[in-house]
Amino acid sequence: MAVEQVEPLACGRDAADVWEHAEGGTLDEHEVSCPHCVAARADHDRLGGLVARMAAEPLRPPPSVLEQVMGAVVADLRPHELLEIGPDAWLGRPAAEAALRHVVDSMGGLRARRCRIEQARGPGPAEPVWVRMTVSARFGVDLASVTARVRQMIISAGERTLGVPIAGVDIHVEDVWEEPEVARR
Repeated sequence: MAVEQVEPLACGRDAADVWEHAEGGTLDEHEVSCPHCVAARADHDRLGGLVARMAAEPLRPPPSVLEQVMGAVVADLRPHELLEIGPDAWLGRPAAEAALRHVVDSMGGLRARRCRIEQARGPGPAEPVWVRMTVSARFGVDLASVTARVRQMIISAGERTLGVPIAGVDIHVEDVWEEPEVARR
């Protein structure tokens, strides 16, 4: 990072040097009598007073700070739900849900909102999962066609990419949006 050069005082002295000499009690004759150096010392004193008053004020954090900190702590302490993908193999549910949302977002005409993956627990090998996806659709798309395509993409991504067999996919279209170009016409 480049250090910005500070203009010297009109008398040619560096204000930082004058401040340092004033704090150390080592002012020379020029710094004691020069009006520019005297003004710099006065600025230093006013600034120091302001800083001291601000430092003495009690801190009052906004009420939301505590809530945000506690939310982050709880989220870190909460055990992540895992999907069993094989013997001694597990996948974090949030990561799997994010991957499936990305699949939907990469398709034209739909945007993923929420995704929930549910897996039944059984004593045997990994159970297939059920995916519940909430999406918004671009105005004018064929909803039946695009949701069928999304279902196929989720099943494919779940089984090939995540290694999780998909038992079923529920898709809930909860909103419709327009492209900006379409809205201006």
